[in-house]
Amino acid sequence: MKIKNMIPVFFALLFWLIGCEDDNNDALQEAIEKNREITLTSDLVSSDFRGNGVQWGGYDLVPTWLGDQTLSEADWNKLFKRIDYLRPPFLRIMISSGWAYDNDGVYDETTKTISLFKMLDYAQSRNIEVTFGEWGHSYDGDISNIDMDWVANSVKFLNHLVNEKGYTVIKTANIINEPNGDWATTQGSYEVWETVQQAYLTEMGNYSLGHIKLMGPDIAIFNTANQTDWFTSATNDLSDAMGLYDIHVYPKQQLVREGEYANMLRAYKKVTPAEKQIVLGEIGFKYTEVDAELQSENLAAIANDPFAGEDSNMMVYKAFYGIDMADALIQTMREGFSGSVIWNMDDAMYNSPDNGDYQSTKLKRWGFWNILGEELVGDASDEDIRPYFYPVSLLSRYFPSGSNIYNVGLPDKKGVRAIVGEHNGKYTVAIVNSHYTTYDVVLKSNLMSNLTADKYMYKSNSDGTFEGNIDEDGFAAPAENDVTLDFVEGVKLTLEGESFVLYTNMD
Repeated sequence: MKIKNMIPVFFALLFWLIGCEDDNNDALQEAIEKNREITLTSDLVSSDFRGNGVQWGGYDLVPTWLGDQTLSEADWNKLFKRIDYLRPPFLRIMISSGWAYDNDGVYDETTKTISLFKMLDYAQSRNIEVTFGEWGHSYDGDISNIDMDWVANSVKFLNHLVNEKGYTVIKTANIINEPNGDWATTQGSYEVWETVQQAYLTEMGNYSLGHIKLMGPDIAIFNTANQTDWFTSATNDLSDAMGLYDIHVYPKQQLVREGEYANMLRAYKKVTPAEKQIVLGEIGFKYTEVDAELQSENLAAIANDPFAGEDSNMMVYKAFYGIDMADALIQTMREGFSGSVIWNMDDAMYNSPDNGDYQSTKLKRWGFWNILGEELVGDASDEDIRPYFYPVSLLSRYFPSGSNIYNVGLPDKKGVRAIVGEHNGKYTVAIVNSHYTTYDVVLKSNLMSNLTADKYMYKSNSDGTFEGNIDEDGFAAPAENDVTLDFVEGVKLTLEGESFVLYTNMD
C-alpha cells in the first residue's frame, strides 16, 4: 500500500483512539462523581422508631455523700433544663431493692424513693417512654434458689409505680442486667435468667400489669456475635411476653470506625422476630489492647482523677468521643435497630465501688456532666456540659419517637455514614465522617426533591476541643438557618475529618 493511502487510515485511527479516550475519561469522571454521592433513599429501614434515649437513675448514694436525701432543687432544675433540650424519647431507669423499697428487710415505698419519683414525675410530664427494672435478682445461697419474697415485693413495687402512682410511661420491665456476664446475679446462666423472668411474669398476673412486657435478654456484647442463642431461646421460652429485645454494646473504637460493628449488630437483628423491635439497652465505648493508645490514655486519666472509679471512660471530656458515639448511633439506626440507650446521663448517678467499697465517692465517669461537681468534687466546672452531648443530643432530639427511618446510599469513603428520619412530614438528615480525611461529597435524594432546614456542624479537633455553635446554655445551635437543599441539582458538602453534620426542619 502506498504511504499517501495510509494517511486517511492513520487519522481515522487517531480520531477513534481520541474518541475512546474521551469515552474513558467520561466514564472515569462519572465513576468519580458517583463515589461522591450520598443519596437519601425511600428504602424504609424501620418504622415507629423508639428513639435514641439515655440511661438515667441512681443518685442512691446522695444521702450518704452529702447528708441530703436527694439533689438540691437547683441541681434538679439544671438537670431538667438540659434534658428538655436533649428531649430523649426513651429512658432506662434501674433500681435495686435496697435503694428503693427494701428498708432493712421491711417493704417501704416512700423512704428511699425521693429521687426515683423525681425522675418518673419528669418522664410522665414529658410523655417519655421508660423501661424500668432491677439490676439483679435476690437468691438464697445458690443463684438458682430464687427469693420469692423478692419477686413478690419487686412486682408489688412495679404495680405501685404503674397503677397507684400512675406512671403509665413505664412500658417494659427489664429484670437482671447483663445476665450473660459472670458479674451478673445469674453468673452467665440463661436457665436462671429465664426462671426469674417466668417467676416475675407469674407474679405480675396477680395485678393489672398485663400491658407491661419484658425487655431482654439484655445481654452484653463487646465485639462478637456469638451469643444469639439467648435470643432464640428467649423467643421460644417467653414468646409474647417479650415486648422488646435488647443487647448492650461496649465496642472498641476500631470496631466502629472500620465498620465491623454493623456486622455484629446485623447478627442480632436477624434473630429478632420480625414482628418485634430490638434496641441497644446500653451503648458506650470501652478500650482494650485493640485501642492500645486510648486504653493507656484512659487508665492514666483515671489514675489522675481522685473521683474517677476504674469503670470510667475519661474520653467523655474529649470531642472525638462525640464523633464515635454519632458513628455508632447512625450505624445502629442503619441496621434497623429501633433505638439506643446511651450510657449515661450523669456521673453522679452511680458510684464505682472499687475494691468492694460500696460507699465510695469514686464515680463512674461516663456522663454528659457531673451534676454534683461543686458539692462532691469541689469543682463547679465539672458540672459543665461535655462535648459529646452536642451530637448525641441532636440525634436524640431530632429523631423523635414514632419516626420512620430511611436508608442512605453511601460512597466508598472510609468513615462516612448517614441516615435520614421522617416524622409528621418533617425530616432530619445526619451524616458523620469518623475518618481523619476530608471528603467533598454531593447530597442527592430519591426521597424528596428539596428541603429547607437548619444546619448543625460539629468538628473534633486534635487537641480534644470541638468546633460547633452553642447557645448561652451550652446547647447546640445551628451553624446556618433555613438552608435550601436542592437534591435534584445536588448539594455540595465538604465533610471534614472527624466531623458531624445534621440538617433538620423539625421543631
